[in-house]
Amino acid sequence: MAAGQFNILADQGANYVLFFTYEENDGTVIDLKDYTGRMQVRRSAFSDEVLISCSGNTAGGGITGGGTTGSFNPSTDTGVAGTGNMLLNASNAGLTGTNGTTGGVFISLDSFTMQNIPHGKHVYDVELIAGDTVSRIVQGRFEVRPEVTR
Repeated sequence: MAAGQFNILADQGANYVLFFTYEENDGTVIDLKDYTGRMQVRRSAFSDEVLISCSGNTAGGGITGGGTTGSFNPSTDTGVAGTGNMLLNASNAGLTGTNGTTGGVFISLDSFTMQNIPHGKHVYDVELIAGDTVSRIVQGRFEVRPEVTR
């Protein structure tokens, strides 16, 4: 199955939440209890530098950003941990991401991580991993509008 296309418009320095339900073509939701998810934002699909890296499962996860440099190279740098999260089989109750909705994918990017991401048009994708199978489920442009109030 080809990845869905969804373009994101986010504000530099502000929290961002993405929530969607992963389902079959017939509308049947997919239980994500045996999956791990991951997302990356890069300047381009060919860049070695990562702007945001996020991963998680049904117990939650974490987020890494580039800190004050805005980006990091995962092969040479660990980046800067943020307080965001990726939660699978999540609901979007109160924009906080809680366990309970089969097929729910909840991604939150904290304001500290977002304040350091460069403004402009970037790319992202979200993948789900079950065993040896990797499925890219959504991808698109990740556009960041510059922050004025700092």
